[in-house]
Amino acid sequence: MKLDPVLLEILVCPACKSSLDVDNDNDELICTGCGLIYPVRDDIPVMLVDEARKPSAGASGDAREDAAADVPFGEVDAPPDVVDRDGSPEGTGDVDSERTF
Repeated sequence: MKLDPVLLEILVCPACKSSLDVDNDNDELICTGCGLIYPVRDDIPVMLVDEARKPSAGASGDAREDAAADVPFGEVDAPPDVVDRDGSPEGTGDVDSERTF
């Protein structure tokens, strides 16, 4: 597998933003944070969470596998809840009905 070293320096896991380790034997990039494994096809990293796989259970006893068990597959941090000016969840308070555009 041939990957540009400059590219490897800037690539991060799209799920948790951690750095990636190169697995040349399997043509994959492995997240050092959540443990997701991203394929490299035709020397192009496929950096899509939906295309990534979780490490197989008990494959190496690596700490990354333990971290991956704590992060649901494909889940990223959710944005903070949006609230109306009256403090109620968006769309449930009286403030929305009073708005004029």
